[in-house]
Amino acid sequence: MKTTAFAATMAFTLPLLATTSVSALAVTTEEFINKVTVSDMFEVKSGKLAANKAQHEDVKDFGQQMVDDHTETTEDLKELVKDENIKVDMPSKLDDKHQANLDKLKEVSGAKFDTVYVPMQVLAHEQAVNLFEDYSKSGDNDALKEWAADTVPTLKEHLEEARDLNTELSKTAKTAANDDKAMDKSADKKAMDKVTEETDVDGAGNMAMDEKAENKTADKAADRKTTPPSFQYVTEQSPSDWTAQTLIGKSVENNNGETLGEVNNVILNEKGKVVAITVGVGGFLGLGEKDVGVPFEALKFRDEDAVDNNADGDDTADATDDTLTHDNEVIVIDATKEQLEAAPSFVWLGEKRDKRADVENDADTVVE
Repeated sequence: MKTTAFAATMAFTLPLLATTSVSALAVTTEEFINKVTVSDMFEVKSGKLAANKAQHEDVKDFGQQMVDDHTETTEDLKELVKDENIKVDMPSKLDDKHQANLDKLKEVSGAKFDTVYVPMQVLAHEQAVNLFEDYSKSGDNDALKEWAADTVPTLKEHLEEARDLNTELSKTAKTAANDDKAMDKSADKKAMDKVTEETDVDGAGNMAMDEKAENKTADKAADRKTTPPSFQYVTEQSPSDWTAQTLIGKSVENNNGETLGEVNNVILNEKGKVVAITVGVGGFLGLGEKDVGVPFEALKFRDEDAVDNNADGDDTADATDDTLTHDNEVIVIDATKEQLEAAPSFVWLGEKRDKRADVENDADTVVE
């Protein structure tokens, strides 16, 4: 079985089902696995939102780290359950509390997203440390107990990282508030100065105002004479349109739900057509990973929320609904992990130049 010190790095980084201290509760193996599984699903989904919607770069990086770590954790936990022959049905969707937290994150963006996401992560990690310490001491499966104990130090490191982020955001908020006060004072002074200019008794203020009015009239006339371009502007995104930013980092699965990798890049030709995507395959946390080029027409898109709704008997989802986003969509290709690992690596233009240069250098060496 593949085991790593990161195997459950953030394996339970989500508020638990009660505010009571976790260490005061006896956690069975089934409960432990269920909570870790649901938490991993949430961390991948919320981490992707953070990577795309957060304002602070460190929060974006933290979110992407959660996606990477928990994708790996999910695979490790599945292998552990299989190797230990643990009879448990691992959850396939979020519970109500996790879904509610995810919905909160979907409703905000930018600085507001940071202030919701980061404190949520601090609380989650505090409770995660308690959960893993508790199971490592009183769990009823030795392999899982060892796994939990090995994970605790890493969980504490990430808790410290989340706390540092929270402190940094608090400082930024205070600085922004002080700046707003200074700007308000400056605006008040400018307003008073403007009143003084406009009420100047010697007429100089009135002349300046007349000159400004004439300039505005001339500018409006010039705008009306501006010739429009030969193309029409694109004014909005339709539900079927994807951005490169949204595609990059998306999880790629096969028809059996097996995770194959993530989208690392998007390839366009000079006419603007999307030719292919590159999928990061193999390796661990980016080490030893290779890019595999997949034609864009080979991609299918599956909405996880729609799948859940259909499973619950809700068939009201509308693919043309312009309020839909791509946050919960998964990219699906018809291939196995073994096929992608055996596929040729995608070669970038820079790599081609380097290879030609190496060949030329080798040739010169032979001649000498």
